[in-house]
Amino acid sequence: MVSRVSTPTGVVAVTPVTRLPPLSVGDVIAMRVARHMTDGVMRLVSGNFQLDVAGQEMFPVGARVSLQVSRGPEGGVSYQVSAGADDVPGQGAAPPGSAVAREQAALQRLSGMAAELASRQDGLAPLFSGLSAAAAAPASAALPQPVVAAMAALFGLRLVADDKLDGARLKRAIATAAGAPESEGGRGGLPGVLKDLGDALRLFAKGGEGIAREGTPPAPPSLARHPQAQPPGRASLELMQALARGDLSVAALLLLGKSDAALARVRLSGLTSLKVLGDGAGDGATFDRTLDLPFVFGSQTGVISLQIGRDDTPGHEGEGSHPAWRVRFGIDTGESGPVEAVVGLDGTRLFATLWAERGETASALTERLSELREMLAGSGLEVVELKVLPGLPGNPPTASGQYVNQVS
Repeated sequence: MVSRVSTPTGVVAVTPVTRLPPLSVGDVIAMRVARHMTDGVMRLVSGNFQLDVAGQEMFPVGARVSLQVSRGPEGGVSYQVSAGADDVPGQGAAPPGSAVAREQAALQRLSGMAAELASRQDGLAPLFSGLSAAAAAPASAALPQPVVAAMAALFGLRLVADDKLDGARLKRAIATAAGAPESEGGRGGLPGVLKDLGDALRLFAKGGEGIAREGTPPAPPSLARHPQAQPPGRASLELMQALARGDLSVAALLLLGKSDAALARVRLSGLTSLKVLGDGAGDGATFDRTLDLPFVFGSQTGVISLQIGRDDTPGHEGEGSHPAWRVRFGIDTGESGPVEAVVGLDGTRLFATLWAERGETASALTERLSELREMLAGSGLEVVELKVLPGLPGNPPTASGQYVNQVS
C-alpha cells in the first residue's frame, strides 16, 4: 500500500519524497499518466519524478498531460492538470521555447533514441558465450592486450552464484549492472566495461563495423511486463568457425556486434527506468528499475532479468511509514527452464511467489520450500507467504507502437 498525505492542493507525494520535482509557481511540466491508483487519483510520472494527483479530471493511462503550478486565491500554491498538446483534438504543438515545448522535444528525442536502441539490442548471454569461446580458443593468444583486459574485466563483473552469496554481494552486483558511480569494474560498471570492450574490438578491427546480431533478441526491457530470462547460450557457428581457422578479424567483428547489441540493451534498460517511454502497463503495477544481471554458475554464464520497485507502507500495530520493496526476476539456468519470482519485503515481513514453466522444476522447488523458509527465518525475516506455482504468469496487453521495428 502506498502512503499518501492529504493536502489542500490535491497533490500528494509518493515516497521517497525526493522523487517529487522542485515545483515553482509558473512551472508547466509535461507528464504522463502511469496508472489509476483509486477512483479520482492518478499517478503522474516525468523522468525520475512521480506524484499522485486527486481532485482532477481523470485522463486515460498513458495520456500525456501538463501539470501547471499557480498561486491560489488565498496565497497558497495550486495545481491544474490538463491534456497535453498532442492529446487535445485540433490543438497544435506548444509554443516554441515554452516549458511544455522543451519537455515535448526531450520526450521525442528519448523516444527516438529508445526505438533505435530497441532495433539493435540483444541479450548479454550471446556475448558471454561468444567471449567464453574466444577465451578458450588457441587463437586468442594473438588478441591484443586491450581486448584481453576488457574481456577479463567483463567476466569479473558476473555475480558468482555459490554458497557465499549474501546480500552485500548482491547489492554490489546490482549497482555494477546498473552502472552506479560506486559500482565495481572501473568507470561506469557494466555499461562502461561494455563500451571499453567495444572500443578495443573496434580498434583491433581497424574501424570495421560489427556484424549484426545473428539470432532473435529477447523482448525489450520493461517495468511492467514480466521479465524474460536469458538462459546460457552457445557460441554461434560463425564465431566458432572463425576461431577454428584463426581468423581473428572476423571473430573480432562478430564479438563487436554482440558487444554493441548488449550495450544497446543496457542503455535501453536505463531509458526504460526513466519512466518516460510508455511501457504498456495499463492499470497493472510497475517497477522503478529494470536491469540485466549476469551471473556465473559452474562454467556457464546466465542472465537474471531483474525489476525493482519501492513504495511506502503506513505500517501496522503502531509502526510508522517505512519503505516496502518489490522485486521481480526471471532466471533460466538451462536445466531449470524459465523460472520467475516476485518478492515483497515490508520491514522484516517477506512475501514470495515462484513460478516454474517445467513441472519437474516446480516440484523440485516445492520440495525445498521448508528448507528455504528456515533459511529466511534464520536471517531474521518473518516469512508471511512462500509458495510455488506451475506455469508462468501472463503479461498485460502489449502497447501498440512502443518501438518501431527497424530491422525486419
